[in-house]
Amino acid sequence: MPWSLILLLFFSSCAKFLPFLDNKPKNLEQNVKSNSTTFTVFHFNIKELTTDKINDPSNQQMLAVKKIISKYNFDILSINEIQYDLPGVPTLAHKTDGENLVRFATNIGLNSSQWTPIFEPANTGSFAARDSDGNYFVEESELARKNADPINYGLFPAQYSTAGLIRPRVSEKISINRLKWREFNPKAEPANYTTADGRSLPSDMVLFDKNFNHAITKIDGRTVHIIFLHTVPSYHFGNKKTPNYDRNADQLKFLEWYTTGQTDIEIPLDRSRWPLIDKKDGVVIVGDLNADVNQEANPGGQVLKRLMKTLRPWMNNPGATNESSGFGPTPFQLSLDYILVSTNIKILDAQVIRPESNFHSLGCSKSSMFKVKRNLRARRKIVEYFDKTKQKTCYATVSQDYFDIKTASDHFPIFAKLSLD
Repeated sequence: MPWSLILLLFFSSCAKFLPFLDNKPKNLEQNVKSNSTTFTVFHFNIKELTTDKINDPSNQQMLAVKKIISKYNFDILSINEIQYDLPGVPTLAHKTDGENLVRFATNIGLNSSQWTPIFEPANTGSFAARDSDGNYFVEESELARKNADPINYGLFPAQYSTAGLIRPRVSEKISINRLKWREFNPKAEPANYTTADGRSLPSDMVLFDKNFNHAITKIDGRTVHIIFLHTVPSYHFGNKKTPNYDRNADQLKFLEWYTTGQTDIEIPLDRSRWPLIDKKDGVVIVGDLNADVNQEANPGGQVLKRLMKTLRPWMNNPGATNESSGFGPTPFQLSLDYILVSTNIKILDAQVIRPESNFHSLGCSKSSMFKVKRNLRARRKIVEYFDKTKQKTCYATVSQDYFDIKTASDHFPIFAKLSLD
């Protein structure tokens, strides 16, 4: 999610809640049962993957995404920031309902009939308001800021949904998005936090700003639970009374309790409300968990660190999985995306797909840039960036692979090849 769009929260005002129904799973052709104990998970948070981008065959971001994903074979695909398409959203001209994931799969070369979709509307944008013409805002503006969702972020409903595609047969799908924060943690006090313009948050606000998706599958006859999760950012974005840090931590505590049966607070919920996870079952957690485990002061990071004592991270030192947009020489980086697995799953191979930029400055004059362009070697791309020190637009060359990744998103894809013990 871009910083500029999240900042829309600063000026948001409450609008009438637009409810959405719990969507029943779409009926797709059942997949062939896996007969191998080895399976691969691929995760990609694709920046603002909207209906219009998915439907545009010439969209440069989508072309870059396809180029990247098509290089890999996988059995489980996790996608964050994909819009769940609802009729009339974001404009009255949009008519489809829940088709974006299947269309996305087709666009990247997958046969959707061979995959089970895990796709439900996120809570993001639920409190956004329409413009006077009946359409939601899709571009940042002063008026858009006033109409954005002040609680779950987003300009329109289901904007940043969480999705998965699973090749092995899926027996059950669960999506949790209506659970109230105080139902999970009675000591939480949402009213003590405020929106960016100083209004108290509602005491009955939901825990998840997006949704918590759980799929149950069989791999070589053994039950494996796949959790797809994209949490709220653990950052204040200028609002010192934000709920983000504590909400992120409690979302991760729910994940910890849901998958391991325990956390550091007393939970009044009955765990049997949702399908139970047996100790002999496999567990895979995948997604942008929006907390850097290396940040000591981050409460969400501390929950992740504790969870990693029970579950295995796909890599011990993955490095950055998120990088600020643009092509500057010193981008801001964080570790936000994770794959965690139960101890009865072996990690055979793992990677963050983070190509070297091979950044080479060309200076800040177009003449120097054009001179290099004439003699540019293959596999290099000329890019521009704004140098804040010089207050100028400057130029550089970067590797083709890095250019493709940065065109696709502000996150790097991650994958893990796994095997059941």
